[in-house]
Amino acid sequence: MRISELAAKTQVSVHRLRRSEADGLIESQRMPNGYREYDEKTVRHVVFIAMSREMGFSLSFIAEYLPRFKAGKLSPQEMIGAIHQRVADIDKVIAEHNHQL
Repeated sequence: MRISELAAKTQVSVHRLRRSEADGLIESQRMPNGYREYDEKTVRHVVFIAMSREMGFSLSFIAEYLPRFKAGKLSPQEMIGAIHQRVADIDKVIAEHNHQL
């Protein structure tokens, strides 16, 4: 599928998709006409990336966890643990901010 189709399926902008590819998070094949061609499994990868970003995870976190997600070796418990840690980090920032007031 072309990048515009991937963007439509995932609700992620073409710009963001190009950025994810430049960051090495997703891959495409270049066609002779210069268009990027993505396979169907990339939809799941893009959704994982987008959801992780929406939850506030860093690109380094995503780069660390994405290969295991792609390989089917990322357990729900690992993601739940990462989410709990993210919430704890946010709570700490809020507490520090409130303490400064």
